[in-house]
Amino acid sequence: MSDSLETLLRENLRIVLVRPQHPGNVGAVARAMKNMGLRKLVIVDPPVLDLERARWMATSGRDVLAAARFTATVAEAVDDCDWAVACTARSRRWRWPVVDQAELARQAFDTSDGGPPRRTAVLFGQEDFGLDNEALSHCQTIVQIPTDGLASLNLSQAVLLICARLFDEARARGWEPTEASRQGRRSGGPTDDRAGESPRKASTPPVKRMASLGEQSQIVDLALETLALTPYMNGKTRDQVQVLISGLLQRSQPTSPELNILRGMLKKTRWRIENPDK
Repeated sequence: MSDSLETLLRENLRIVLVRPQHPGNVGAVARAMKNMGLRKLVIVDPPVLDLERARWMATSGRDVLAAARFTATVAEAVDDCDWAVACTARSRRWRWPVVDQAELARQAFDTSDGGPPRRTAVLFGQEDFGLDNEALSHCQTIVQIPTDGLASLNLSQAVLLICARLFDEARARGWEPTEASRQGRRSGGPTDDRAGESPRKASTPPVKRMASLGEQSQIVDLALETLALTPYMNGKTRDQVQVLISGLLQRSQPTSPELNILRGMLKKTRWRIENPDK
């Protein structure tokens, strides 16, 4: 159990920074992740990033920063995930489900249906504006951090609060951080989280897994193209319908074969609309 919890922290959970503006914040995010057991950092379309300054702020989290993946779009950042959660304090026009850090952590670790834990991405927006609607269109849930009046938090502080709650959830479920992960260079402990240990074998994943967000996105696009040929879209925006369909798919947790069935239905429906006399 402890091994699987550590794997979830290290591999299944990712922090996604969307167009971060300040390299110091990026470095501080990497440090916060390393402190709390997370390792996967994705940075979306950053402006010119001063990596040296980011490394200076990352200190013990420099390995997290060095392993960060850069993508051009949010869609690329969450393509292989099962669940994308937007961290935002702003009220939104459409009603995404809203959770706090505790509920986010519970759902991220939940395996009550017998399947594997979700591959979860938590998105954070740029410092001066947050997440825009395009980024939110790739998310299924909003997480909000309670505050005493002033809702706006520094980017690295917000990431630290979310990561700390995920860390606590892992510990509450039985994971014990190794001595190496609790001690850094200054305390005299080992600097390598796995120093002296032989590699652990990955457990065999269950056969059934929820289709990725990338697969779901393809179905959403096909559904929107089909609905555009009908009166259903009259008076509705593409964004509204996209959020609705994405939410329905997310709650139903379809597998890849199930999505293939739905894809076939939509293609046949579209063909009939475009060829009414055949």
